[in-house]
Amino acid sequence: MRASWAQGLALCLAALAAALPARANRLTFEVWPDALPDHVVACSVGLSDGWISLVRVTGVGLPRPDPMRWRATHDEVEAVADGLQALVGGALGSVDPYLSRQPPAPFLSVTWMTRLDDRLATGLYIQPGLALPGPLSRALASLGLSRACGLSARAAE
Repeated sequence: MRASWAQGLALCLAALAAALPARANRLTFEVWPDALPDHVVACSVGLSDGWISLVRVTGVGLPRPDPMRWRATHDEVEAVADGLQALVGGALGSVDPYLSRQPPAPFLSVTWMTRLDDRLATGLYIQPGLALPGPLSRALASLGLSRACGLSARAAE
């Protein structure tokens, strides 16, 4: 049940991301505090051309049709870049998305995407527990998100 729901959520976020302008830098967090799909929180943070876009989905609901969007500060750009660098550079190990299994709840995953040498690079980071590693925690904190996908970011201006 959990795997099929997770795949549905991933497809929903992917469809929404496809409807948004292409983002070269994206971190998508999926937080499973327990085994109930209604309690899952997912959010996708995109950084492109100096703008941050944020889309959030809770449980089996659909995302808001209008993502939050704001002009990125220097600190936000640096924090998102540092989080992506930790994933791309291997400091936070990615797994094969087709062969990896989800750990029992609570756990979180981060799907990432960035441009590297004019090519799109993607990966998946999965960890048991909900405490984010430093670079990812700093990225969310810089965006005004108090915990993994806990929403307190500013509305679009």
